[in-house]
Amino acid sequence: MGDPTTLTMNLTFFGTLAIGLVLFLGVFLAFVITLLLAGGGRLIATAATALFQGRTSGPGTVRRKSANPAKTAVAAGPAGRAKPARKEPQLSPEWAAAVARADERASARAGAESAMDRNRTLASAPRAFANPPVPARSPIRDTGSLTMRQHQPGQRQDPQRKAS
Repeated sequence: MGDPTTLTMNLTFFGTLAIGLVLFLGVFLAFVITLLLAGGGRLIATAATALFQGRTSGPGTVRRKSANPAKTAVAAGPAGRAKPARKEPQLSPEWAAAVARADERASARAGAESAMDRNRTLASAPRAFANPPVPARSPIRDTGSLTMRQHQPGQRQDPQRKAS
């Protein structure tokens, strides 16, 4: 027989796997049962709804008589009857006049701004954001000396000043 420690470890490992498999199958079975119950309930509800609607709207049902016979004729009319065309919404004359006045004010404001533009800068506005300058290439070996620091962006020393 083999080493008892190895045997114990193998039994523990495979026992754990077996318990995990049993738990997985249990959860899977519970999930399948839940789906079957939900599907069966929906089937029963659909069948019951169709059965009750069939009883209430069948040919042998008694309809209430309406006080207005014109309504009854309209309700019993053919289902394919076309509805009257929908009217397009109309703007009120006051609203149209207010929009026209606002358009006139906007065009007058634009004309006044272009009249004040003597240098013709409004037509050719500069870009708001320019691309940042490309930094100088750093040498391959940066030894940390003052000569190397001048190649790093933002730390360029003034050539007039000498490092002490």
